[in-house]
Amino acid sequence: MTVPAANGIAYRAARPSDAAEIARLLCIAGGGLYEFLFDDLVPFMTAREFLAVGVAREDVPISYRHCRVATAEGGAVVGLANVFPANLLKEDTRRLSLTERHAHVRAMAELQDWGSMFLNSLAVDEAWRGRGIGEQLLDWAKAYAQEQGFDRLSLHVWADNVRAVQFYRARGFIEIGIAAVAPHPRLNHVGGSILMRWTAPRPMNAA
Repeated sequence: MTVPAANGIAYRAARPSDAAEIARLLCIAGGGLYEFLFDDLVPFMTAREFLAVGVAREDVPISYRHCRVATAEGGAVVGLANVFPANLLKEDTRRLSLTERHAHVRAMAELQDWGSMFLNSLAVDEAWRGRGIGEQLLDWAKAYAQEQGFDRLSLHVWADNVRAVQFYRARGFIEIGIAAVAPHPRLNHVGGSILMRWTAPRPMNAA
């Protein structure tokens, strides 16, 4: 179902044909993480190309089936939310060969709010920021989590991404842990990755 456009932006479930654009936005949201993990993992294939193959599948967490996109007039994909049950990460981690690069960020994979819905990626094209797209996608992720029977939504955000941390704090997320990730020449972040959680408000008539 496509939500009618507001301010020229429409929201809909992702499609297999969106795979390349979703991969591009996943890389934006990851802040270099995916390039660190997947560039040259397969010879002559970039991280974006590697991710696009996964997005087009139906049996992995980053599948288009777990994504919602924002589109501008003309259909260009300008925003993304990738959301799935956190417990899927246990199975997905087992599928990946543990390279030295995976070992470097193992703390992020292990520090999860198991049993929650997980907001893996939230991204908006730089040219389209400041129009409420990220907030709309986040509101959808919160509602989707509750529709699927989850009482909380979790996410990871780089500690040095101050703007993103403030964005989530202002929308009800609290910090529940920090994964220590040492700086690396190919992954230039300091302070590690913060695990944050939003808990759905209890109904007024709840005991």
